[in-house]
Amino acid sequence: MIICICNRINCSSVRAAVGAGARSPNAVQAHHGCKFNCGKCSCSIGEIISEEMDRQAPSPVLVAAE
Repeated sequence: MIICICNRINCSSVRAAVGAGARSPNAVQAHHGCKFNCGKCSCSIGEIISEEMDRQAPSPVLVAAE
C-alpha cells in the first residue's frame, strides 16, 4: 500500500528503511532521498516504524526463580 503519495513510498519501503536503521519519519524520507512535501503520511510512517520496532524487539528471557 502506498503510504506517501508525494514521494511514492509504500509500506515495504518504510519497513526496509526501518531495517536499515531509520527510527523516525524524517529518517525514512531521508533513507529514500526525499523530504516531506505535504506531511500527511508522517503519522502512518510513525505507526509502521513502531510496529516494526515492536516486531524486531527481542523476546524477554524467562528465568526460573530459585
